Amino acid sequence: MKKKIEPSFDAAEALARLGANIRTARLRRGETESMLASRMGVSRATVTRLERGDGGVSLALALEALLLYGYGDQVFALGDPDLDGVGKRMDAARRPSRGSRKPVHAHRADPASL
Repeated sequence: MKKKIEPSFDAAEALARLGANIRTARLRRGETESMLASRMGVSRATVTRLERGDGGVSLALALEALLLYGYGDQVFALGDPDLDGVGKRMDAARRPSRGSRKPVHAHRADPASL
């Protein structure tokens, strides 16, 4: 049996909000849980768990529901490295400037100043 990992407070809140958003999208389209379950190839109970924000539901199923309801742009923007401002600044601070002969001491860079 798999060990159940408890999500952090923020992760649990995000799961609950995602589930509520999927439920709202389903209801606005006049679909029942059974209809969505049939479209996704899962049981109605799984859709209920997804909409309640149960962390044990597969991420693939949550993404499938979002894609079915037209949230493709938002799904593909998740984790987009071009939107990671902190990571981009840290990466730029680590890279030597072109033609510079001075060593870069990236380990001394203060992330707050990036």
